[in-house]
Amino acid sequence: MRRGAQVTSVRQDGIALLVFVIVLAFAAITYTLSSVSIDQLRYEQTLTTQSALTRAKQALIDYAVTYEDSNPGEYGFLPCPDHFDSGVPDEGGSDGGSCGGTRENMLGLFPWASLETGILKSGTGQCLWYAVSGEYKNPPQTAMLNEDTNGAMRLYHADGVNIKQGAVAEDRVIAIIFDPSKVLPGQNRNFDNTSLCGKDYNPMEYLEGNGTINNFTLAGGELTIDDFIKSGVVGGVATDELSPPYNDQIITITRKELWDAVVTRRDFVANNDSAMRRMTEALAWCIAAYGNNSANHKLPRPAAVDFNGLDYRADANYDDTVAVSYLGRYPYIVDDSDAALGTTLGVPNAPNVSEPNLFRKGYCNSLVVAGGPPVDLSTISAEGYTTWKNWKDHFFYAVSDYYAPSSAADTIGPNCDGSNCTVVGGNEYAAVVLFAGSRTGAQPRNEPVAGDADTKKILTNYLEVINPVGNGTGDYTPTGAIGTPGRDIAYCITDADTFTVESCP
Repeated sequence: MRRGAQVTSVRQDGIALLVFVIVLAFAAITYTLSSVSIDQLRYEQTLTTQSALTRAKQALIDYAVTYEDSNPGEYGFLPCPDHFDSGVPDEGGSDGGSCGGTRENMLGLFPWASLETGILKSGTGQCLWYAVSGEYKNPPQTAMLNEDTNGAMRLYHADGVNIKQGAVAEDRVIAIIFDPSKVLPGQNRNFDNTSLCGKDYNPMEYLEGNGTINNFTLAGGELTIDDFIKSGVVGGVATDELSPPYNDQIITITRKELWDAVVTRRDFVANNDSAMRRMTEALAWCIAAYGNNSANHKLPRPAAVDFNGLDYRADANYDDTVAVSYLGRYPYIVDDSDAALGTTLGVPNAPNVSEPNLFRKGYCNSLVVAGGPPVDLSTISAEGYTTWKNWKDHFFYAVSDYYAPSSAADTIGPNCDGSNCTVVGGNEYAAVVLFAGSRTGAQPRNEPVAGDADTKKILTNYLEVINPVGNGTGDYTPTGAIGTPGRDIAYCITDADTFTVESCP
């Protein structure tokens, strides 16, 4: 071979080697950049999803906190989901007009328009979904919602075996927000191009489960507990790679989270114009009015503490019974007390004896209390009655032995003699009305539903007073420092010929 040809061949080999090295370098750089881009994209998607879920959760809590501002006497309610194409506004509107049974859980799209959050989408571009416990949704509205109302949903870990939230009744979840994440095999998500979130209301195309626990279906019916499952890793395998696959990202709202926020309102603060203090005083004045308008100056008996399986939500179950203790829940119906007062010359001693409802006897529709306008307990649309309706299981009442209902004639007061009346702060009183504050320590207050044990029937789960004797005596001085969370509010009815009400010492 000629020398020139050899030189040319060497040069070509060198150029080919250089090109190969350059191609390898570019390939390595491209791979590295692609990996960085994929990881960065996943990270940004995660941040976007977390932000959307957190914003949705906060919007729901804010809604519950401010609900009473436009609905006096009602606290803690949450909106219905957007679960079919007829909301107002049309898309993203809470479908309150048809939201299932009164205490039935509901599932649908997150009602971003009603909550005025703007559209909240996850990192994969999906609009959020939302489930709400039946007793917390409005409308339709349950008969009693307060800080002791449990949620009706449980959340399982990705393994589907261990419960993450809701193993005990008071820890059950009241609301869940879902990121449905990317489409999985078998799902067909239809998107209406004229819409913002697709107007596809079939949860099976967005939410999944492990075949036993499925996020897309509810058991149905009132006071039924529904189970949900979070995505994650099971046995080293991501749940979106299992069969069946599931990938829903979830954030929850617990009872405690919601009510810790609600009770920061001044309505629950220990001051003279708090709603619960004013309500307790009004209830005491209503009892006092009964005695002041009774011919023999007697007071009614309370309702029972233990309802023996009856519904604590129902007003009518707050019914006095003469055979029951002198201490119990605040009475709504006082027919037995009316009868026990007897007659004088054939005329009933009880006030307005034809009306068994204490609030509607004619003396409790404009009760003057400190820190605000008069309280109306008799009108069902009034703030006073509405507040009592939702918190009625928290109000307790003890009547003294001397002033308990009987046909005996009264003498001019005072009549307490050191052995026949209740005591608060060292003073004797005809009666005392108490509001049981937030639970302290391990105080379960669960309703007898969904297999739960009835712990509402246990007095010590509510009251923290020195000696709540149920025989018409006892020391009802609240324990704990004044103004501390959970301290009971107490208003006393004086031992006098004309009953008056004062803040208990």
